Amino acid sequence: MDPVILFDLDGTLLDSLADIALCGNTALEISGLPTHTLEEYRGYIGNGADMLIRRMLSPEDFEKHGAQVKNDYMTIYGDLCAQGCKPFPGIPEMLRTLRQAGARTAVISNKPDLQTRLVWQSTFGTDLDLAQGQLEGIPTKPDPAGPREVLRRLGGRCAAYVGDSEVDMQTGKNSGFYTIGVTWGMKPRKVLVEAGADRLADTVEELTHLLLEAIK
Repeated sequence: MDPVILFDLDGTLLDSLADIALCGNTALEISGLPTHTLEEYRGYIGNGADMLIRRMLSPEDFEKHGAQVKNDYMTIYGDLCAQGCKPFPGIPEMLRTLRQAGARTAVISNKPDLQTRLVWQSTFGTDLDLAQGQLEGIPTKPDPAGPREVLRRLGGRCAAYVGDSEVDMQTGKNSGFYTIGVTWGMKPRKVLVEAGADRLADTVEELTHLLLEAIK
């Protein structure tokens, strides 16, 4: 079976913190609710859209406005995803290098599947073989069901799982994968170490080297 590199999306391939914060705050403003700082959003991201909205709101506001804020957020952010998002510098080149080396590449994200596929189409195109988000009936990360479904669809074996958070490292461990934590994302290096990352990459160049070694 072909080697497959599995990637998280936000904070790993995409420099998306500012975009998510902007869309989240716009949705809050529509309902007349308090907004949040970039650093606050850094702690909100990682467990899917439902949890993001819950973290953005107080319990009282969630009961009253949660459904409307989620609907507005999904619309606003979905439009942004369709227009194209910003990869970290060097990411598209890395994906092409891995393909040339014989690996297949895929995203597994807790972002809703529609948004994930929109990013795939608008931002990465043929540089990725597959992108899968949150699907009905499949638990979100760190459950291993999502990554296993991606591997089933591609008919490959996981050579490495790459992410930027403790959720990603737990996903990799729960799946029995070799894990690489990237330090340019949402969570600090210490979190990745404590979550048991097998290796850490501080630059895209370093990550590329580790992944080329992993697919040999």
